[in-house]
Amino acid sequence: MKHIISLIFSFLCKKLVIVSLIVGVVVGILLIGLVRFVATPDTETHYHANFAVFINGKRVAFDGPQYYQEISACDAHATPLGRTHMHDENDHLVHVHSDVVTWSDFFTNLGWSLNNSMLYNGKNAYIDGQGGHLNFVLNGKETRSIADEIIGDKDRLLISFGGDDDAMLQKQFSQVQSDAKQADETADPATCQGPEHEDGWTRLRKAFLF
Repeated sequence: MKHIISLIFSFLCKKLVIVSLIVGVVVGILLIGLVRFVATPDTETHYHANFAVFINGKRVAFDGPQYYQEISACDAHATPLGRTHMHDENDHLVHVHSDVVTWSDFFTNLGWSLNNSMLYNGKNAYIDGQGGHLNFVLNGKETRSIADEIIGDKDRLLISFGGDDDAMLQKQFSQVQSDAKQADETADPATCQGPEHEDGWTRLRKAFLF
């Protein structure tokens, strides 16, 4: 009889351990999911900036289809191309879908290369001090370091290769559009939507990865 009771007790203890482990795992998943739900903002990153590029006094027209992305790029924020791009043959408006996108990232997605002393368009390299000067004007102020600068909401950037006369640079900068604020406040036609709030169910699904 004692042997039977001992076996029953041992069986129940093993079951209790298994149930405790299962409960622990479930509670852990719930806690992690709830933390993610609380910590995740109810809006997705999506803002805009303006830019222009001048080479030897002439503004570059980004008029090839390779510079513009379809709506699918808006849903692929984890990819480099999805994080920043242009749409609708609008060659002065940058779409940003990540908080850590740099100007160098943006130009890389255009098929160009940008660092603080060189601009390369896939054919020609424009190197500071070789046939001209490479200048950057960000939000009205000249700067020598732009490549690793995070694109800010409503930034206006001028990249100019050629002369470095202050009056000329300011004249070129005045031609950089300033419609990023308007783009922030409206849905982008036929492409990405503006910064919409996500409902609670969508945030909950994302928190628990389903």
